[in-house]
Amino acid sequence: MSDEESIIIKRLKKCPHEAHGGAWKIAFADFMTATMAFFLLLWVLGGTNDEEMKMIAEYFRDPTVIEAAPSTLVESSEAGQTSDAMIDMGGFQDAPKGKEGHDDGSGQADQEQMELLKSQLEKKIEESQVLNQLKDQLKIEITPNGLQVQILDDRKRPMFSPGVDLPKDYAATLLKAVGSVLAETPRKISIAGHTDASGYHASSDYTNWELSADRANAARRLMIDGGVKGTQIAQVVGMADTVPFDKENPYNPRNRRISIIVLNKKAEEALRNISDAPQVEALQTIRSQQ
Repeated sequence: MSDEESIIIKRLKKCPHEAHGGAWKIAFADFMTATMAFFLLLWVLGGTNDEEMKMIAEYFRDPTVIEAAPSTLVESSEAGQTSDAMIDMGGFQDAPKGKEGHDDGSGQADQEQMELLKSQLEKKIEESQVLNQLKDQLKIEITPNGLQVQILDDRKRPMFSPGVDLPKDYAATLLKAVGSVLAETPRKISIAGHTDASGYHASSDYTNWELSADRANAARRLMIDGGVKGTQIAQVVGMADTVPFDKENPYNPRNRRISIIVLNKKAEEALRNISDAPQVEALQTIRSQQ
C-alpha cells in the first residue's frame, strides 16, 4: 500500500441568485407614511385643549349641526318644510334648493360682498397686535343669512365681568374694530347677546334676559363708536341662554358671546316682514269690519 494519502476534491456547484423584486420598497414607504401621519396627529392633539377636542368630536358626529333654536321666518309656500339655517336673532331662513326660487343676481352680489367683508375683518385682525391676541375668541363665517361674527368669552380672557354689561378694554377695542369694518357696508346689522346657564338669585328681577340685552346694547354703542351708523342697526336683542354655543355644556364660558350678523337681502326682507306685521289694533279693526 502506498504511503501517500488520498486527496479528495469536492466541487460545489454555485447557482446564481434570483433578482429581488421592489414590492418591499412600496410596503416600507406606506409604513413610513402611516407612521409619520400618526405622529403628526399626536403632535396636533397634544396642543388641543379639551374644549376644542369636544368641538372636533361634535363636528365628526354631525357636520351639519346648526347653532339654532326652533323658530321660523319662512314664507307660507314653504310652511311645513324643514329649515337648515338660522338668523341668530330668532328665526330661520332657508337658502334656495334645487331649481326652486328665482335668483336675480342679487344673491351672488350679496355673497361677494360678505366675502369681501370677511377678508377685510381677517386682515384687520392680523395687522393689529392687540386684536391678533383675541383671534381665538372670534368666529367669522358666512351663513345663509349673511356674515356672522361671534365674539366668544374665555375663562382666561372674559369679555365681561360676571353680571356686568360693560365690556373690558380689550373687548371694547375688538368691537370698535369690527364696527370700523362693518361701517363700509350698506347692509343692516343684527346684534344679539348670549349668556351661559348660570343665573342670578331666584328672587332677582335682573336675569340673563336683561343682562344679554344690555350687553348687546353695549356692543351696539361701541360699534357705533367704531363707525357704524345708527341707521344700519336693524335689531338688538338679548337671547339669554336659549341658544348655547356648546349645547352639551350650558355652563361653558364660550356660551357667553356677542353675535353680530350683517344681513343679506333675503334675511333683511324676512325681518322687515315681521316688523311690518299688522298690529293688534289693526287686527281688531279688521275683525270689527267683517
